[in-house]
Amino acid sequence: MERFVRIIAPVGRLDFFLKLLMFLLICGGLNHFRDLVQNGLVEHSTFWNNFGDAAFTALPMCTLALLLIGHLNLLQKRLYLQATHDLLTGLHNRRWFMDNTHEQLGPDQTLLIIDIDRFKLVNDTFGHAVGDMCLQATARHLRSMIRKSDFCARIGGEEFAVLLNGADPHGVRKVANGISAGFKFRATDQDVIQVTASVGVAQDVLSRSQAFKLADDAVYKAKEAGRARYVIADAEHHVDMPLLPTLAI
Repeated sequence: MERFVRIIAPVGRLDFFLKLLMFLLICGGLNHFRDLVQNGLVEHSTFWNNFGDAAFTALPMCTLALLLIGHLNLLQKRLYLQATHDLLTGLHNRRWFMDNTHEQLGPDQTLLIIDIDRFKLVNDTFGHAVGDMCLQATARHLRSMIRKSDFCARIGGEEFAVLLNGADPHGVRKVANGISAGFKFRATDQDVIQVTASVGVAQDVLSRSQAFKLADDAVYKAKEAGRARYVIADAEHHVDMPLLPTLAI
């Protein structure tokens, strides 16, 4: 039904009138077929007479039907947007991320789990409004670090996920380092906050659940190592510790 609504729903005025004409022609064709069955090939009316009779009756009903289908399509899009997007940051949410990534990560895919450092301190110091600003600024920062072919989502609280597609090891480290280094944003007229992140990286051919587990563990290791850095979860749990400033308030 959803696919039917998407196909039938008019897109713009021209499409509305074209689809209305199509429906009226169908109604005219059915009326002409009825006339042929009832009156035979000799006494039946012309197609255009039957079309005119049908159009007179069908025009208001077809118009109303198209308007209702268009409205239903708009509601479906809004519901899908609310179900798959985080309204605060504009990023996709966990549900979308899980629905649009495979159970098995490919050899050229890398999962990054990002946790904002000392986010609770931001909320406690400046209030939840500034905390929301921090989340929105983080979302913008993440978008700036990845390509259109990559996936990014807010998966809960101050935690985000990024799936890099086709990035080489140097590219993965560059993105992870840029995300963990963070950014600055103005919280108030007097206060500028340095926001950093702890990033866990899982790569190689893994199942999605394994990748999430390894990346989550790597995030904790990054926090234990001092925050503002990334940890690559591999056989040796290598820790890359760039010299970055911690959150300054």
